[in-house]
Amino acid sequence: MNRIQKMAWLIALSSGTGLFLSTIVTAVLYYRFGFPVANAGFAFLAIAGIGGFSSIIFRKDPGPVTCDERDRAINSTAAKAGFGGSYMVFGLLCMGIWSIKGPHAAIDVGVLPMIWMFAGTVAFFVHALTILILYGRDKTCEGDIK
Repeated sequence: MNRIQKMAWLIALSSGTGLFLSTIVTAVLYYRFGFPVANAGFAFLAIAGIGGFSSIIFRKDPGPVTCDERDRAINSTAAKAGFGGSYMVFGLLCMGIWSIKGPHAAIDVGVLPMIWMFAGTVAFFVHALTILILYGRDKTCEGDIK
C-alpha cells in the first residue's frame, strides 16, 4: 500500500465518520428540539478535519519515484469524481431547500456555510473513496501472468 492509499484511507474514514455522525445527530436534534438547536449537529463535520493531517502522518515513500503516470491518472479521475459528487450534493441541497421552502421564501443566511461545509466534505470523501476503488481495481493475484 503506497502513501496515496494510506492517506485516502484516513480521509475516507474521518470524512465518512464525520458525515455519518453529523447527519444522525442533526436529525435527532431536529426532531427533538427544532432547527436552531439542531445546527449544533453539524459540529461533527469537524471530525473530517483529521484527514487533513494525513500528509503529516504518512511520510513520503522512500526511493526516487514516489508517483508515476498511473498514480497521476488515478488522482485526476478521483479529483473529477470528487468535484462531481460535491456539485451533485450542492445542487440537491439547494433544490431541496427550494422545493421545501417554495420559490418566494427566504432562508437564513446561516444555512449557506453549512451547505458549503457539507459539499466540501463530500468532495474529499468521494475523492478518497474513488482513489481506493481505482487502486483496488488494478490488483492482480500472485499467480496471475503479467
